[in-house]
Amino acid sequence: MASTSELIQDLQKELICPICREYFTNPVTIECGHNFCHSCLNSSWQQGPTAFSCPECRSVSQIQDFQVNVQLGKLAAFAKELRLHYLECPDGRDKCEVHQKLEKLFCEDDQKPICVSCSQSQEHEAHQLFCIDEAAENFRKKLHGTVTALWRETKNTMRQVATEKAKLAFIEKEKEIQKKHVLSEFQKIERFLNEEKDTYLSKFEAESTANLEGLNKRINALFVYHQELRRRSKELEEECKKPDLDLLLNVEEVLRRNESVLQKEIGTFKMFMAIPSITGFMKKIFKFKVNITLDCKTADPGIIISEDMKTMRYGGVQEEALDNNGRSTDFVQVLGTQSFISGRHYWEVQVSNNTVCCFGICKISKESKDLFVLRSALKHNSYLLYAMPYLNLCSQVHRTYCMINVCNLKVGIFLDYERGEISFYDVKNKCLMYTFPTTSFSGPLRPFFSLSNKVLTNDSNDYSLTICS
Repeated sequence: MASTSELIQDLQKELICPICREYFTNPVTIECGHNFCHSCLNSSWQQGPTAFSCPECRSVSQIQDFQVNVQLGKLAAFAKELRLHYLECPDGRDKCEVHQKLEKLFCEDDQKPICVSCSQSQEHEAHQLFCIDEAAENFRKKLHGTVTALWRETKNTMRQVATEKAKLAFIEKEKEIQKKHVLSEFQKIERFLNEEKDTYLSKFEAESTANLEGLNKRINALFVYHQELRRRSKELEEECKKPDLDLLLNVEEVLRRNESVLQKEIGTFKMFMAIPSITGFMKKIFKFKVNITLDCKTADPGIIISEDMKTMRYGGVQEEALDNNGRSTDFVQVLGTQSFISGRHYWEVQVSNNTVCCFGICKISKESKDLFVLRSALKHNSYLLYAMPYLNLCSQVHRTYCMINVCNLKVGIFLDYERGEISFYDVKNKCLMYTFPTTSFSGPLRPFFSLSNKVLTNDSNDYSLTICS
């Protein structure tokens, strides 16, 4: 903000004639709006050409025309008086209202100018007092120091801005580079996967073709053998129709010839169908692994659960158990503590040798208990493994999958709730065992585990089922 002295000086400049450089005397205003002393304008126009031009802006007027500016004259007279007052107080200082003396001192404590008499009063006795010019100089030094600090900080800020802009440019460039790298790597993975897929399919196709060819050869051989047997049967029937003596004379030759046919063996064909493991897939679904524990509250009588809630075995009396509908069942069951209503989840189950069990996922509703499980069974001295959907454990349903159970089988169970997908994996061989047809889930799903209650009391084997940590 301009000081009082600066404002006074600006006012005075506006009240000075551009020709004589003195305060206006009888000022007049010409057509272009500029003001001059009457005498100064007359003198200027008498010296000029016939056309009248403004001495300041040089705009031309064909007639000598001006208006007397009385108000400007009064302001010029007032400015003259103000100038005299300003000359008495060259610093533009005011006089003290109490002592009517010039204020020459500045009180640092009160931050105001005072006169010498005020400085001797009790009010300012303990205050820091300076001459106005000295106080102003001190303040100027402080301002210069602040200005220097501000410029220094400004330069520092600009350097930081330049540094951050360089970082920004680097990050933007690096982002594009990394984006290209990521896309390139995924394209490589895609190519590798396509090549690996082609290899798997080619191998599968070759094995399937070999199996088909081998079976077709055996079928053709059996068909030829069948035709030979029928032909020989008809020949023997004709031999039987011969007279007794003719039949007896040729019987040894007939029996010998047919005995070689009956002793002929058609070689069996052993199919080979390897289950391929998809490289890296188990690692992908393993990241969805969840910690599953057994819920003691849902356990049937006779189930023994370990302290860590991970292992179950049957230790009850071998008697016929009933399900919720009052029907008999050979299984006792328990649910997992966790339930799922969305997302992807994976857990693993370890089954001890030849344990008759059932495990998977259960959907419990008021209407039914739907199960998607693997179930083992003992048939003809072999333990077989089935993948079956149940309404309950007593349901008789069509078998959808079968394999010979292996020792200490470890099975991975993967649930994709949104896709309606439930899959079982052979963890040891890292391959898919079975995926149930896609369905639509609603409501919570819980892990399901069950064991046969028909345990041989004289068997020392530990028939148990464990959830892997």
